[in-house]
Amino acid sequence: MKVPVSELQRRVFILQDTLQNEGLDGVLLVQRADTLYYSGTAQNIHLYIPSVGRPLVMAYRDVGRAQDETAWEVLPLLGISKIPGFIQGSKLPLPTVLGLELDVLPVNQYERYRKVFPEVHFIDVSPLVRLQRATKSEWELARLAETAQIFPKLLDYAQGILRPGLTEIEFEALLEQKARFLGHEGLIRTRGFGAELHFGVLFSGPRAALPGYFDGFACGQGASIAMPMGASKAVIQEGEPIVLDFGIVVNGYQIDQTRIMALGYLSPELLAAHETALEIEERLRKALIPGRIAGEIYEEIIAWVRDNTPYEQNFMGFGHGRVSFVGHGIGIELDELPTISRGSKEVLVSGMVVAIEPKFVFPGIGSVGIEDTSVVEGAEGARYISLTARNPIIIK
Repeated sequence: MKVPVSELQRRVFILQDTLQNEGLDGVLLVQRADTLYYSGTAQNIHLYIPSVGRPLVMAYRDVGRAQDETAWEVLPLLGISKIPGFIQGSKLPLPTVLGLELDVLPVNQYERYRKVFPEVHFIDVSPLVRLQRATKSEWELARLAETAQIFPKLLDYAQGILRPGLTEIEFEALLEQKARFLGHEGLIRTRGFGAELHFGVLFSGPRAALPGYFDGFACGQGASIAMPMGASKAVIQEGEPIVLDFGIVVNGYQIDQTRIMALGYLSPELLAAHETALEIEERLRKALIPGRIAGEIYEEIIAWVRDNTPYEQNFMGFGHGRVSFVGHGIGIELDELPTISRGSKEVLVSGMVVAIEPKFVFPGIGSVGIEDTSVVEGAEGARYISLTARNPIIIK
């Protein structure tokens, strides 16, 4: 599905207005998520967007596909040194203040730009770009709604195949195969440095309480020391909570959801903790109101857990493995703005999409919790984009 020309124009106009207000002459974008957002193509390109005028797409590979997919002029790029000439050849002035994505740009690449633009002052444009991308258009919300259609079908399938003797990896592999058949594209884009993720995480029992390198409530044991996250070769046992925390992607737009399953039963203690997670999720949903500051919502939730539950030490991890967020933006990337996290200054705006995920971790036992993708709308709180029921699924 191509991005409509009107959608690309709207995105570029908003960015150009921001550039003018911030005193930038243009931006040079190379991060795949950002170039896809403003150009409509995921080919290997450099995208130059001046503060005034039409964007310029410079493609390494593939020029033909990029031209077919984008609304902007495409030129074949044989080297970074050619960029200033392309800008001038398109009757655009060379920038004196240029925005780069300094949160993701390798130092060696940055040094090459310094040589190509020796008189230019570089500014980190990543915060401006990420903040714009945080607020979704109606077209983007429609894409997310399409993506949300897959998870209910996948969860139905999971209930039909879960059986005694199945390992975590076997269960995950069957679910990932089914998700691909249903339309999941397979690539979970993330922005964070060193972040590695394929389908999400599936783990059960004590392994679902293991912390690790990934900035999440738990990491799981993983397949090996080299892949210490997610499903392991352990056999799923009766009564263990099974965490299904998956990202689903269609047309580049992601939905992040978590559901709990179990073989046979779950203990009353775990069911009670899960019920508390549902209450917290609803409090979070109602708190996601335009104009509110994300960090203040986080502190309210932390205080409520401390004052009203016995799970303060188990919330969003345990011990050194705890994380300081309860929700994150999502869209083209898994880790977008806003973050409902400690110290976050982001002001919520209607159209922001947030995956809210209150979870509890019990060492030696496992994890329970919930995650749903939602869209900020009005005074009544956010609206769930996720479609599936939220109670634990017990397979007898």
